[in-house]
Amino acid sequence: MSDTFSYLKFCFKATNQHGIHSPFIYRFVTEGLYIKHKYCRSKSLNIFFKCINYFKPNNIALEEGNELLKNKVKKEFPSLSFEEPFDIKYYGTLIAESQILAMENYAKQQPNGIIYIGDIRKNKTSKEFWDKLLLTDFVTVSVDMYFGGLLFFHKTQAHEHFKIRI
Repeated sequence: MSDTFSYLKFCFKATNQHGIHSPFIYRFVTEGLYIKHKYCRSKSLNIFFKCINYFKPNNIALEEGNELLKNKVKKEFPSLSFEEPFDIKYYGTLIAESQILAMENYAKQQPNGIIYIGDIRKNKTSKEFWDKLLLTDFVTVSVDMYFGGLLFFHKTQAHEHFKIRI
């Protein structure tokens, strides 16, 4: 399936702020995702930076060895720390089954934490891992923004999965 067709199919099924009935996600979309500020060219990283700006974490975790991203994050958000406990964890893409187990452990340790996964449609394997995550018990809310996805673990919240056009 071509990327263009895949994106059009996503847009047809996804919604904007007017189709969201969760106050938490509605505020995130309108006050976070839909702000006009553009941080970088990469749509996936731009979404991640908007998430940092909106959720205002104290500590974030990035993939090891990604110094370029770490430097970009430090430049835009100089007060952020890269030490535990992490408020937001970043995964550039999903590539291994062990990542799902690591995410489940993180969800247990940080029930109010957030995971951002970039390029959830980079390839067929990434999309399959994303779909598998949505079926796990530890994910209560997910936000699929085509170029990236967010996972939340609040046990008091009902299971909901949102597809948002941005």
